[in-house]
Amino acid sequence: MKISLQICLGILIPLLLTACSSTSQKPVKAPKNVVLMIGDGMGFAHVKAYRVYADDLSTDIVEPLSIDPLLVGSVSTDSIRMLCDDPEHNCWRDPGGFTDSASSATAYATGQDTLVGQLSVSPSGETMTTILEDAKEHGKSTGLIATSSITHASPAAFGAHVKSRSNASEIANQYFDNQLNGKPVIDVLYGGGLDYLQRADRNLVAEFQQAGYEVALNRTSLLELTSGQQLGLFAANGMPKAWDRPNTMPSLAEMTQSALKTMDKNPQGFFLMVEGSQIDWAAHDNSVVGVVSEMEDFIAAIDEVLDFARRDRETLVLIVADHETGGMSLGRDGIYRWNPKPIRGMQATPIGMVYQFIKGEESLSRIAADKLPFELTGSEIELLDAVNRDEDAALDALTSIFNNRTFTGWSSTGHTGVDVPLYAFGPGSGHFHGVMQNEVLGQTLWEVFLPE
Repeated sequence: MKISLQICLGILIPLLLTACSSTSQKPVKAPKNVVLMIGDGMGFAHVKAYRVYADDLSTDIVEPLSIDPLLVGSVSTDSIRMLCDDPEHNCWRDPGGFTDSASSATAYATGQDTLVGQLSVSPSGETMTTILEDAKEHGKSTGLIATSSITHASPAAFGAHVKSRSNASEIANQYFDNQLNGKPVIDVLYGGGLDYLQRADRNLVAEFQQAGYEVALNRTSLLELTSGQQLGLFAANGMPKAWDRPNTMPSLAEMTQSALKTMDKNPQGFFLMVEGSQIDWAAHDNSVVGVVSEMEDFIAAIDEVLDFARRDRETLVLIVADHETGGMSLGRDGIYRWNPKPIRGMQATPIGMVYQFIKGEESLSRIAADKLPFELTGSEIELLDAVNRDEDAALDALTSIFNNRTFTGWSSTGHTGVDVPLYAFGPGSGHFHGVMQNEVLGQTLWEVFLPE
């Protein structure tokens, strides 16, 4: 009898607890707003490099970044259809292949896979609706921000549909021509790319202005914008790296703050994608200084969004990368440490110094000596002075000095297939956890934000 009672209680108590908890829990409310933040090319090593660089040296620990407590999992970027006999009928997954920014951003924007290089179209070229477009259908405000040209792959996946990411002029055209109720579907566009929107064959800047958009071409005019539809173009193509950027151009944090201020006026909510575009470009160059510069810019923008979301309490924030770039490692050549000291105090990146070298007459070693927080060795001076005024050779010489001094390793100048970090905060964040395929993340975001 005692055994039977114990068995009954063992069965009944968990059932009662489950019933009580299920009746007391309220269903999770869909977030009114979503901010999707993409650190292009950002892997776990890129994050740790910035964490160690930003460390408070007066303490015995490495202080966590603001995003560290929000880590919920990782994203696998290898689940893409990249092999086709016939794109209309016979495409399949290559388990050993991985993505570029176009196909990965498409997975986030549409919840579906496509071929490398294509933007929000199926392998056969059929248009796939994006979450930004659906948000607009729901009456929400929409925005895209990048430090690359705004027509670059990641932002373009949310607002355009083309078979080739290189067709920047067509992407720019679609930003205006893709309309709902007589207005472009994108309310806020900030980044570089003036040359793609203001061309000899078509002046899209003028067309946006005629459609009621305020236009900003520098930091001062950005901070003065007040309308609900805004176009900010701050460079002919990509913006300079954060540490090379003149004060006439806004930071990523300032662009993000401006967009949030504008889009928060819509009582229906908003969808905003913010990209730290040039983490990827720096990693392609194997430039640890460039990575830290762009991570600092990106983390500052993230902090703006998290401050907003904590006050607002109705905003889901997702922070992710589209892929990892460079195969970055902290430690190399059998040395069991990583040294950020040569980067601290830098106010320019190697590519910024190279542009100065190519345009001027000074030697590369003299330019570097004026920018570096340490003295060059004799062999380093010889290395730099042996370089002709060639951009690639000069960049390789400068980056090699920093990689050697910091003990930073690289396995590639391209993308790698490692998983990338995933961070989440706000209503609906519990749906994002574990290892998620990139298209599954896109599907889950859509289901959480715009449930039917």
